[in-house]
Amino acid sequence: MGAKAATLTFMVGSQTDGDFEQARAHLLLMGKNVVRCGDLGAGQAAKICNNLLLAISMIGTAEAMNLGMRLGLDPKVLASIVNTSSGRCWSSDTANPVPEVISTAPSTNNYNDGFKSRLMLKDLGLVSNAAKDSKTPLMLGALAENIYRHLSNDTAMAEKDFSVVYQWLAGKKP
Repeated sequence: MGAKAATLTFMVGSQTDGDFEQARAHLLLMGKNVVRCGDLGAGQAAKICNNLLLAISMIGTAEAMNLGMRLGLDPKVLASIVNTSSGRCWSSDTANPVPEVISTAPSTNNYNDGFKSRLMLKDLGLVSNAAKDSKTPLMLGALAENIYRHLSNDTAMAEKDFSVVYQWLAGKKP
C-alpha cells in the first residue's frame, strides 16, 4: 500500500545530521515522511515499536469486526462507526481486514499486495528480542507474536497481507 503510493515513513538512525540529510534526499523519492530517530539503530527501534502497535491494532480490529458481524452488524456500518469514534486506527480506516469494507485494502484483493504475515512475524520476533534485551514486559506483544506464528504455519496465509488475521480468527481461508 504505502510502497506503491510512495507514502511510506522512513525511520532513520544516523551518526550525523549531514549523513541524515544525504539519505533523506533519496528516501523522499520513495516516501513522504523521513524522520531522524537518533543515532544508528534508532530507526530500527522506531520501526519495531510501530509494527508492534500495528500488529496489535490489526488483531483488535479483526476481532471487533468478527464479533460485530457475528452479532448481525453490517461490516461497512460497523467500520463507519469505528472510524468516526474512539476505536479508529489505521487498521480500521485504511487497511480494514474485512473484504469489501475498504476498496483499496489488501483484504478486498484477496489479501494480496500488502505487508506479508510472515514479515510481521519476523518483526514481532525482533520486538521480542528487543523486549528481552531491555527487560520490557510485552503482554500483548507476546500474544500478537504467538497469533502470527500460528497463522504463519499455514504457508498460504504466511504469504498474504497480515490483515488476513481476520480470516484466521474467523476460522476461514482467504
